[in-house]
Amino acid sequence: MSDASLSDATLSDVTGRLVGLVEQVTELPGLTTESRFQNLDNWTSLAALRLLTDIEDTFGVQLDLRAYFAIADIDQLSELVTSALAAR
Repeated sequence: MSDASLSDATLSDVTGRLVGLVEQVTELPGLTTESRFQNLDNWTSLAALRLLTDIEDTFGVQLDLRAYFAIADIDQLSELVTSALAAR
């Protein structure tokens, strides 16, 4: 398996797990990678912090708060988490 396909597989796995975590935190099924946080009915500062904690527990990474709060959608969040995983 090449590095590129390994990276794609890792990004896909991370993305799928993140969609599930966001659905859990917001109690909104059927989200996609394009789902924008500001448009989610149940998205509050408390939900954002719960998601951050869940991500750090699930993936064993610590995300930069400024970068995390600048994220607009699940796709961008997936890129942030994948970068944090690669930096470990």
